[in-house]
Amino acid sequence: MSSANFVNLDTEQLKAYLQARGEQDFVLIDVRQPDEYSRLHIPGAQLIPFPLVEEEIPNLPQDKALIFTCRSGVRSRAAATFVWETLGNSVTIFNHIGGILSWDGRTLSGFPRARALGELNDFTMVLTSGIDMEKGTWILYNQVMERFPQAPFRDAFVSLSQAEESHALTLYNLLHKRDQSVPDFDTMFAEAKGQVLEGGATLQGEIDKLSRPESSDPFILLEMALDIEYSAYDLYRHGAEKTHMRSLATAFGSSPE
Repeated sequence: MSSANFVNLDTEQLKAYLQARGEQDFVLIDVRQPDEYSRLHIPGAQLIPFPLVEEEIPNLPQDKALIFTCRSGVRSRAAATFVWETLGNSVTIFNHIGGILSWDGRTLSGFPRARALGELNDFTMVLTSGIDMEKGTWILYNQVMERFPQAPFRDAFVSLSQAEESHALTLYNLLHKRDQSVPDFDTMFAEAKGQVLEGGATLQGEIDKLSRPESSDPFILLEMALDIEYSAYDLYRHGAEKTHMRSLATAFGSSPE
């Protein structure tokens, strides 16, 4: 997301902004869940949990800058995108990169931001690579379901996994129109390695994260999926990915704190 009215701020930039302006100039919005907010939050931050952001848009002031923060910057980025796409250039929107983790001085592992399709000029290669990335995300989501079979958010990953295969089929149909010599979809999808996901993250790197002790935290797993779906939305600008972000927002609200 790139716009003069949509700006990413790291923690030092955010602190400088807050110090230079009065509260009449901005609203700082924390989109985590209430229990997360009660444990630690940036002074002055107003709580609007991520699942409620879209319905609260009519109540947000348009004469002040809106600053969104969360745990790591993933939920806030999606929330800021929802608001920006509704209000457009009528308001300035900031996303706090790193969230409360960076505010609190802890280290946050970076999220890859490579444009996975950015250097491909041949449309056939773009479609083939897109199918491969959909396969990688499908593998990852199925790994989550396998490792956390009783998780309260499992239904969200079931839907996301099915959607990735459906997206791959859509890309395949476009590919087949251009090149009828390609194998059938089932063969092509089965043979796809899926080593790189939308946004440039590697499949193995994301799978390795599932073995970390903190990965049992439902918020961390949901943020991982939300980050992938945002990358897909940023890459394709397709409404389906925005729908996936909304479904994940609902999953955040239903997960135990």
